[in-house]
Amino acid sequence: MPNQNIICPVCGGPTSAAGEVDFNKSGADWFEGERQFPVSDEVVAYHRCRSCGFMFTGYFDSWAGDDFLARVYNADYALADPPFLDERPRRLAAYLECVLGEVLPEVSLLDYGAGEGKMVEGLRRAGLEQGVVYDPYHASTPVPEGRYELVTAFEVVEHVPDQGALFDQLSALVAPGGVLLLSTLLQPEDIESTGAGWWYACPRNGHLAFHTLDSLALLLDARGFAVESLTTELHMATRGPARLAPRFRQVGQTLEVSGSSSSDGEGPVAG
Repeated sequence: MPNQNIICPVCGGPTSAAGEVDFNKSGADWFEGERQFPVSDEVVAYHRCRSCGFMFTGYFDSWAGDDFLARVYNADYALADPPFLDERPRRLAAYLECVLGEVLPEVSLLDYGAGEGKMVEGLRRAGLEQGVVYDPYHASTPVPEGRYELVTAFEVVEHVPDQGALFDQLSALVAPGGVLLLSTLLQPEDIESTGAGWWYACPRNGHLAFHTLDSLALLLDARGFAVESLTTELHMATRGPARLAPRFRQVGQTLEVSGSSSSDGEGPVAG
């Protein structure tokens, strides 16, 4: 039934309880077939909007950056998300090199939420000349300034409590005629029955916000962007004609971001 006290932070609509999990549930639990961390006494409750479908938890709302560093993005984070350190950035660099091809040296690129910056390192070796990285937890880089033809935010959206502030910042960083490329898994068709039991709802990974295409479009439309989903996890947003957009439409459907390339196809893996 609707929760009259908790409104959707995206559209302001009423929400319903979507279930609870313990804080130490991680995405890697599903991939490895067993728990990676002990069951925690801390309970994380999720809610889902009855209008736009956005699912979220307020558990992290009062946390500061140091709290995230101590509790989530610490030395054990790779246990929750095994592809994070190396496999995912290598795969993303190869994907972007394939998509951008001969225009790679011309593109100005910002990787927002870049982790340790390995994706951009790989692209520089492939010919990228204008590559900037930003990550408040993993890369010692300043808050980015200026605008870029391509802004990527791979596996970022689901980690951020204030979605409005996130999309304000991302949209301000995209140059006219540029592309904002996001990866975040859209909710599955059975989300109303699975709720917080969905593998992607994993607090130990810092996963706290999950979109439908409707909720994602609401945030981007309010900032002048049109969004199209290339896959259930890869989304492209533009403000009018963008020279790179056709390239992503041609190749985008071949990329898996949240999972591992070693997956046997029997289920999702850690993101």
